[in-house]
Amino acid sequence: MGAGKSTVGRLLAEQLACPFIDLDSEIALTHGSIPGLFSTRGESGFRAIEHHQLRHVLPTLPRPSVLALGGGAFIQPANRELLTQHSATVIFLDAPFEVLCARIADTGHQRPLARDIDRLHELFERRRPTYSLAHYTFDASESDPTCLLASLVQLANSLGVSASPRDKL
Repeated sequence: MGAGKSTVGRLLAEQLACPFIDLDSEIALTHGSIPGLFSTRGESGFRAIEHHQLRHVLPTLPRPSVLALGGGAFIQPANRELLTQHSATVIFLDAPFEVLCARIADTGHQRPLARDIDRLHELFERRRPTYSLAHYTFDASESDPTCLLASLVQLANSLGVSASPRDKL
């Protein structure tokens, strides 16, 4: 939460002239608000919906695409397996806990897992080892997303992903 997955993901997709999909937004469109789902179905119910949505979305994505996962999606082993099966390149946007807290301060009430700062810190520490399984890690501490964007575009180019010359005109 607060690393900039949606913001930077959208910018990266624009730069690469490819689709951007925010998994949480897709879930909200199909099933209702994330806070509402946490409230009515609990975290385990939400995670089941999240897995189902990811399983549905991955095979439909053109190559290349940018897919932003919610903060807990990659933690689930079944989701990591889906990403592997679909040869997804996984990028972890890393930032210190204090930076993330400052970013989500205005939206904390909308984020069910961010309502309790102590629980949020525990969650942050518990998730970090799994996030390290991502293929690439980038420092997302900077408040200006364009700094991170340049590095991500460079990575995409090194992986053979770039906008076609026609798309750059």
